[in-house]
Amino acid sequence: MRAGWLGVAFLYGVALKPFFAWRMLAEAGATVRRALEREDLEAAREALGSLVSRDRSQLSRELIVAAAIESLAENLSDSVVAPLCYYALFGLPGAALYRLANTFDSMIGYHGSYEHLGKAAARLDDTLNLLPSRLTALLIIACARLYDGDQRQAWAIWRSDASKTESPNAGQPMAAAAGALGLRLEKVGHYVLGVERRSLTPSAIKRAEQMVWWVGGCAFLCALVVRVLRRRVR
Repeated sequence: MRAGWLGVAFLYGVALKPFFAWRMLAEAGATVRRALEREDLEAAREALGSLVSRDRSQLSRELIVAAAIESLAENLSDSVVAPLCYYALFGLPGAALYRLANTFDSMIGYHGSYEHLGKAAARLDDTLNLLPSRLTALLIIACARLYDGDQRQAWAIWRSDASKTESPNAGQPMAAAAGALGLRLEKVGHYVLGVERRSLTPSAIKRAEQMVWWVGGCAFLCALVVRVLRRRVR
């Protein structure tokens, strides 16, 4: 009996994870933005560490902004939309299994002491995120006007630039965000997404934070509708 309650508690904890990640993601972006507003680049680079794992020591103000927005878009898919998607399709067990696969991938990835196992985990994570990453991109496009974005440009840049990243999934929400926000997002030596229509300033991060709130809210409503409809069909 006790084991059963622990299992239920675990599943509900996993189900609630997207909501905590949703809030924490927006707050992480806001922390970087506030440091930049104070013209404190060192504090901004340090705060960026909660969003990206790349070397931040030499990033310029513009590259800090770009990295923050890229990560907000990518993590919006991985940490919010994806678990809600699998909850909508398969209930709490689906959300739990997705989170376990995602956590396993983040721990060992493609390299390290368990390289072969890591490759399997990474490929599984890539497969599980094929649908959510593209749903996130479509939600970013659909919600664009709500955070002062450009829907038409978001669609165009998503179609042209989503495949420019090494990951088959990361470029999907990142390219859509670049287009919607009118920004040129670059990870030096790796990719360039979008075209420069607006400057990479702290206000761009503010709009990306609003994107996180709007898209996350729409994803939650969509997941709720799907679950209700699935229950009625049974």
